[in-house]
Amino acid sequence: MSVIEAKKALRTFIRKKERTLDPVYKAESSEAICRHLLALDEYKSAKVVFAFAGTEKEIDTSLFMNETIAGGKTLILPRCAAEHAIDLCVVRSMDDLEAGAYGILEPKKSCALVTAADIDFAVVPCLSFDRKGRRLGQGGGYYDRLLPQLHCPTVLICREQLMSPEVPVEEHDMRCTMLVTEKGVLTPEA
Repeated sequence: MSVIEAKKALRTFIRKKERTLDPVYKAESSEAICRHLLALDEYKSAKVVFAFAGTEKEIDTSLFMNETIAGGKTLILPRCAAEHAIDLCVVRSMDDLEAGAYGILEPKKSCALVTAADIDFAVVPCLSFDRKGRRLGQGGGYYDRLLPQLHCPTVLICREQLMSPEVPVEEHDMRCTMLVTEKGVLTPEA
């Protein structure tokens, strides 16, 4: 099986597993993950923080986003752009968000743009990750393009029940520097 086929099979498996998760567990794990993020020294020292507005199948990041704004940090969220790229947009309040591509909340067109070099700390979505910090994304390539541009701590967030023993990788896939589940913070294995 090729790496592409293995990723596709793992995505199917993880998506099926996600649909079976208890809603209470999903809510509690989202809150715990957000609290772990907020407690990280790397987050506390950051001034410009990248995150994402999670869908109902992802981690609910609203607590993290609201605390970031309330704490006086600059919150950056992605907006889908042409050719599987993302614009990096400053969000000053949740009122700056609207339903965008794929029904995902994203910044309005009126939000100011920044570059990846401006970001001090990045929270990156995934379907799953393994203990080596290898990420399984949705398959669109958006974060494959963004991650090489980031020169800051990159943190994958995922529910413990959706972690994988091993995520298949291609040459362009980048590992992230930190992993967070509801149980705590993990440093990727070598």
